[in-house]
Amino acid sequence: MKYEANHDNHSIIKEQKLWKTGNSTVVTIPKEMMENLNVTVGDTLEFNLMSDGVVIKKKESTDQDILDLAKEISNEYHETFEKLVER
Repeated sequence: MKYEANHDNHSIIKEQKLWKTGNSTVVTIPKEMMENLNVTVGDTLEFNLMSDGVVIKKKESTDQDILDLAKEISNEYHETFEKLVER
């Protein structure tokens, strides 16, 4: 991994190798980059391709994201919830 200072004297990644794991291609994100992006494992990142590079930012959850997740959990654990109601 190589670093380069930008005009604000903050470190930015200049190069990071891609590697394979199973059928996926992976790139690691250093701890300080995760802290600057305010992300943790399980968060979703947005990659916006621009004419001069890529902008990476944390995807903010919307009400629809939360409703979709609640529906997914409800469907997955429907039987368990029904048994809890019967108690």
